[in-house]
Amino acid sequence: MQYLKRIFLLLGLLLMPLLALSQHKMTMDDAGLDAAKTYHAESLYHMNAEWANQNGETIQLADYLGQPLVLVMFYGRCTGTCPVLIQRTWKLYSGIDVDIRDRVQVLAVSFDYKNDTPQALKEYAEHEQLDIPGWNFVTAQQSDIRELAMLLGVQYRERSDGHFEHSNLITVLDAQGKILLRSEGIKGGLSDTATTIEELFKSDLQ
Repeated sequence: MQYLKRIFLLLGLLLMPLLALSQHKMTMDDAGLDAAKTYHAESLYHMNAEWANQNGETIQLADYLGQPLVLVMFYGRCTGTCPVLIQRTWKLYSGIDVDIRDRVQVLAVSFDYKNDTPQALKEYAEHEQLDIPGWNFVTAQQSDIRELAMLLGVQYRERSDGHFEHSNLITVLDAQGKILLRSEGIKGGLSDTATTIEELFKSDLQ
C-alpha cells in the first residue's frame, strides 16, 4: 500500500507541470474577445476627452481633424497578443505609400489606466522602437477609455490578476474621424488594408 501511495505521488508531481501548462495555454488562447459591431456613422473627433501621451503632452481626438488616423487599443504589461497587435499596426503603417505616410497618424490607447502612466508608455514606445513622430501612446481616465472602446466596438475586461482580455482590433478613421475600416485579429495579411487606406486617404487629402 505504501508503495502504491509513492507511485501515485510521483505521478502527481510529474503531471502537475503539464496540467499547469495546459491551463495557461487555455487562458492565453481564450484571452481574445470578438470585436462588437458599431452602429454609428458619426465622427469620433467629437469626443471631449483629454489623453496624455508618452511625452506628457495632452491631446484630444479633435486634434486629428483633417487627418487620417490609425487607432489601436492595447496595454503595456501584455506579453501575449498586444506586442503582435502593435507590430501589425507598424506593418500596416509602414506599408502605406511613402507619399502620404507622414500625414497618417497612429494612436495607441491603453486599457490599463492604473499602470500605463506617460512614463511607462514612454518606456514601452522606446522598447518597441516606436517613439517616433506621428505615433502617440496614450492613457486617460477610465470612463474615457471605456467610451472610446464602446465607439470602436473594442471589448475588454480586467481579470483578477490585473491583466486584460480584449479584442484585437486595428481601426482606421478617415480625415473626418469616421470609421473607415477595421482589421480584426492578429493573423493574416495587411496589404489589401493598406491599399484601401491609400485610395481612400488620397481622396480625402486631395
